[in-house]
Amino acid sequence: TRPGASGRLLERERELEALAAAVGAAADGTPGLVLVEGPAGIGKSRLLAAAKTLADESGLRVLAARSGELEREFPFGIVRQLFESLLSDESARSDLLSGAAGAAAPVFEPPRERRASDAPGEGSFAVLHGLFWLTANLCLERSLLLAVDDLHWCDRASLRFLAYLARRLDDLSVLLVAGYRRSEPGADQALLAELTSDPQAQLLMPRLLTSTAAAEVVRDRL
Repeated sequence: TRPGASGRLLERERELEALAAAVGAAADGTPGLVLVEGPAGIGKSRLLAAAKTLADESGLRVLAARSGELEREFPFGIVRQLFESLLSDESARSDLLSGAAGAAAPVFEPPRERRASDAPGEGSFAVLHGLFWLTANLCLERSLLLAVDDLHWCDRASLRFLAYLARRLDDLSVLLVAGYRRSEPGADQALLAELTSDPQAQLLMPRLLTSTAAAEVVRDRL
């Protein structure tokens, strides 16, 4: 769904209200999981962008990533997109990877500097647990939004972490928002199902625009 000339999202009031409520709850320390499902072009990315804007305006720390079809074989690629920029400073890295979070350190080390024995296994409980505590350390000062677009192309290791995190959100002031397409070839349907079937998950399924809204988009753009 393209915005009109005013930048509005047309016929997405219900979805925007749900995102605003989830962001408001996260700002007050209540975790959430919101999944935006729909076919290509329905406006999932625009809704995630709106969630990021709402979160930023509400004082949340915003971390975002976007999966790519050609990068799905890169283990922990989405995890690195989310967290790597925060770990570039040595002092911040030391603080954020302290304690139990230290088990996640190999994920962020350049491959050429990593010993083969230290390579992070995509199913390693220790690494997933370390990433959980990295997330916990990040939301100590303020609530956190993790936004992941095109989840259907997410690498398996990162998807495992997101599913692991989703089951443990009760202990964190974290809002996880993701957009995805169902039945995408090559997607790990079992791991996606773990997220979508989570009792805490709120599923948003934007509908096609009506002819009235479509006409307004055409008028605005032409």
